Amino acid sequence: MYKITAILLLTCIISCKKKTKTEDTPPADAPQLYSNFIKPSAVGTGITGYDNEHYVYLDTRVTLKNKLVVYLPGTSATPSGYTTILKASAGMGYHTVGLMYPNGSELYSLALFSTDLTVIGRCRQEAFDGTDQIAGLTIDNANCIKTRLIRLLQYLNTQYPTQNWAQYLNGTADVQWGRVILAGHSQGGGHAFYMAKKVAVYRTVAFASIDYNTNTNQNATWVTQLGATDMSKYYSYNHTGDEVFAYANVVTQLNAMGITGPAINTENATTPYSNSHTLTTTATPAIAAFGNHSGICMDAYVTRDAGGLVKPTIARTWEYLLEK
Repeated sequence: MYKITAILLLTCIISCKKKTKTEDTPPADAPQLYSNFIKPSAVGTGITGYDNEHYVYLDTRVTLKNKLVVYLPGTSATPSGYTTILKASAGMGYHTVGLMYPNGSELYSLALFSTDLTVIGRCRQEAFDGTDQIAGLTIDNANCIKTRLIRLLQYLNTQYPTQNWAQYLNGTADVQWGRVILAGHSQGGGHAFYMAKKVAVYRTVAFASIDYNTNTNQNATWVTQLGATDMSKYYSYNHTGDEVFAYANVVTQLNAMGITGPAINTENATTPYSNSHTLTTTATPAIAAFGNHSGICMDAYVTRDAGGLVKPTIARTWEYLLEK
């Protein structure tokens, strides 16, 4: 009798423990930060390279804005190098994608010794939509930024239908660009600005990026051309000691584009930064080598406090650039 009672008691204890564990486990759709890392080749055919994962974030713990941030890495970089700013974007309520795309150095090497001011714009057009624009660059439709983004959104909509990725698709052949914030670093920032000339986006933000031809001391042709996105939606963030793009040339280009100024150093100012769209920093990066160029957005370079958090002046600048 005692053995039976003991067995029943042990069974009850085990059963109760299992029940408690089940009750303590949050359901799959509980508010949380969703993270997905998806290779371009997993969502589309014809991928010939640059197959590092897209980084996708959605934070359902905050009120969603129903806007999509598409962040484009710099030359030879991958979305994995920008997780801090991507997560910050998701934390603001944006559906967020760090997009992998063909971002080799050919774009710059083709223009480096050329006096043809249309070269870099033609390279950016090919990167955007895969149309053949220039010898020496081979980005087809399957590998271009636009197609990679469409295929990723289609995949996300199929796999996670409750997350409402479909709102960023215009049928099967295009993006609802009016819901998109295009942003990027260095080469990616140039693509973001260039694409905003071609399609009307909600906003565009370039981190440490210009297209200035130092052979002729002139802007690339596309820079001053009229575009689909109103100039009031362009924002720029640069380090005044940038080792890649001389800040004097940055100033020349931003003024020529007509982006709202004056330049405000966010290390010495607070939001709303006189409502300027041309922001700068003098913050010391975490890594010295080419740190000024990368310290405004890349994980390894960005300035942090003793606890590992992004320096508040930089974090506030990110919020302003994306939410203003």
